[in-house]
Amino acid sequence: MIVGKDKLAEAVAKALQEENKTKREFKQSVDIIVTFRDVDMKRGDIKLREIVNLPKTPPKEKKVLVVPTFEQTEYAKKAEPNVLLSKEELQKLQGNKRTVKKLATQNDWFLIAPDSMALAGRILGPALGPRGKFPTPLPGAADVTEYINRYKRSTLVKTKDQPHTQAFIGTEDQSAEDLAENALAVLNVIEGKVTNALSKIGNIYIKTTMGKPVKVSTR
Repeated sequence: MIVGKDKLAEAVAKALQEENKTKREFKQSVDIIVTFRDVDMKRGDIKLREIVNLPKTPPKEKKVLVVPTFEQTEYAKKAEPNVLLSKEELQKLQGNKRTVKKLATQNDWFLIAPDSMALAGRILGPALGPRGKFPTPLPGAADVTEYINRYKRSTLVKTKDQPHTQAFIGTEDQSAEDLAENALAVLNVIEGKVTNALSKIGNIYIKTTMGKPVKVSTR
């Protein structure tokens, strides 16, 4: 383990304390930033695109768009996704670039039934790609309620061409302990996916939307 929950909680508390000195007009997100050392991102030394279920559900849930099968529709409704489209409604979006861009901007996850994936790729794909988003297949089971709910409390850990990753772990109105637990969940996934993670992970920071990064002490 690179760092314990107590050290993460200390950094979270400091980041929140700094922001409490300034009144904001909105609820700030809290992110974890992990830097990597001695890696060549262009060579593909580290490639991350991992979905992490946060153990402490943030009050600010992620927005999910769902295109279920007919059999999954009633179960999908129970999860109350931000947008629920039938396959036919998705088809009707063909050529409506403005609406598609709006959907791509306003939603975080796009859960698509397997028989609609090709259609979603063709219609939603051009708007999702530039935003770093992508369609994710729904399971084949009819009851997808919990599956959708899980994505509402999930975060994405991904890398691009720079040696770092930044991921949402919650909002400023959560406790330092809960945010630290979410941060630890993210770190555990990174450690599990990066070969020789202990030597490749550099610094770890906690940052609110408008605040300065606070370095996590690993000593």
